[in-house]
Amino acid sequence: MKRHPAHPRRISRKVLLLPVLLALGVCLVLLCACDDGLPSPLSPRSVYDMTLTFDGERTATLKEEVLFTNDTGEHLDELAFHLYPNAFSKDADAPPCPEEEREEFYYNGESFGGIEVSSVRIDGKTSDFELSEDGELLTAKHDLPVGDTVTVSFSAELTLPECNARFGVTETSVNFTGFYPVLCVREDGGWRTEGYSPVGDPFFSETSDFFLTLTAPSGYAVACSGEILSSSGKGETTVTEIAAERVRDFALFLSEDFENATSFSETETGKIRLEYFFLSDSAPADTLSLAAEAVEFFSETFGDYPYPVLTLVQAPVGAGGMEYGALAAVDTSVTDEEEFRLTLVHEIAHQWWFGVVGSDQLNSPWLDEGLTEFSAAYFFLCRGERDVYLSSVRSASSYYARYSSLPADVGFDGRMDRPLSSYLTNGEYVAVTYCKGLLLFDALLSLSGRERMNAALQDYFSSNAFGIADAEALASSFARAGMEVLPVIKAFTEGRTV
Repeated sequence: MKRHPAHPRRISRKVLLLPVLLALGVCLVLLCACDDGLPSPLSPRSVYDMTLTFDGERTATLKEEVLFTNDTGEHLDELAFHLYPNAFSKDADAPPCPEEEREEFYYNGESFGGIEVSSVRIDGKTSDFELSEDGELLTAKHDLPVGDTVTVSFSAELTLPECNARFGVTETSVNFTGFYPVLCVREDGGWRTEGYSPVGDPFFSETSDFFLTLTAPSGYAVACSGEILSSSGKGETTVTEIAAERVRDFALFLSEDFENATSFSETETGKIRLEYFFLSDSAPADTLSLAAEAVEFFSETFGDYPYPVLTLVQAPVGAGGMEYGALAAVDTSVTDEEEFRLTLVHEIAHQWWFGVVGSDQLNSPWLDEGLTEFSAAYFFLCRGERDVYLSSVRSASSYYARYSSLPADVGFDGRMDRPLSSYLTNGEYVAVTYCKGLLLFDALLSLSGRERMNAALQDYFSSNAFGIADAEALASSFARAGMEVLPVIKAFTEGRTV
């Protein structure tokens, strides 16, 4: 809490410190100092300071300030932000779910939502802004020299759709994920502005610091990224202060039906608190025990989990599970015990592959999903449950074989390095990114053995912590561990072999 100044002054205090830090020649890197043994990011992190007021129905107001330093190496004349909630609007270019899932997705009939931005201010001055035709991208003109810092302020209103999805009012929870204007990633002289996709995880962002003040009806339990710093009731509402630092995104789940259980995971850097919010888990103690073991295994095998808390949530998210900054969610539809265990460990493994080590989920989704799928199976292998690992590999091989037998004109392409927009169905996406990805890493394990595999993945984790990695970075880590694997990786990703 001592690193978290009082809410009204969060942004202003950082701005006041900037000239001092720059004069001392240490810039904002001091704001990124890590205390868990991982290297500090070389670039300053953006800071999101948000105030969210939820009415308990389907509407919320949002005030957001984003502190951004132009570390791109180029003079900027505009800033670009994703407005992901507008993928749920009536006029969205693409539906937020595949057609075959609409009935389950819209549990109470077709419903729409979105975000309406009423004003944008940059450094306190009103700024003109433009929306893309589908409303999913906002650009604001602003002259920003290299090294300069600005505060971008938004006022907006959110309408949540009634749907079992990552954003919306579900049958048992209220899911706020991707609900805020998200700064686009700057790459190769332009903003990465790809839109929402009903298939896969259409999100790509840098690590940032998040501070949220939530006002909501008092009956709701709060599950979120990061730590709850304070919570106080004011009549029929409760105000909750939350901080999540060095995370890739921020997620918030509310429910009047959540039960809560807490446990701890012991790692070399200390205790990690596990907060579990569940709706229908008949054995929450077993879930927490498995989660603690997974955090300890991944910390020892890949590198330390860098946050003090990991939040686990059981809620409808429109998929088997979803990963967010310091938060792992498992869908309530996952009731089979073995599937639940694998899904839970998979989403926890995402804290290493997606969370700390980022990758381009829009163009190379196999890199985080394939490695995460392997990591979950590998956990059970090293735990002594070899049958679970072998079953995972056999299932992946069988699933991929069924799809790879389809002709291209029916809708199958075995190449792994391709955009989300090229996948026609969820089935094809799972076959190529999860299943073929798992088979790739299983092949690498067969070639390297456990000791070298662990050394390579430890290097991959530590060398790319809080940044964005690619296949070449992965191959370089294997090379430093004594193996040249880039030809193997390319044979898989280019569709030449399984």
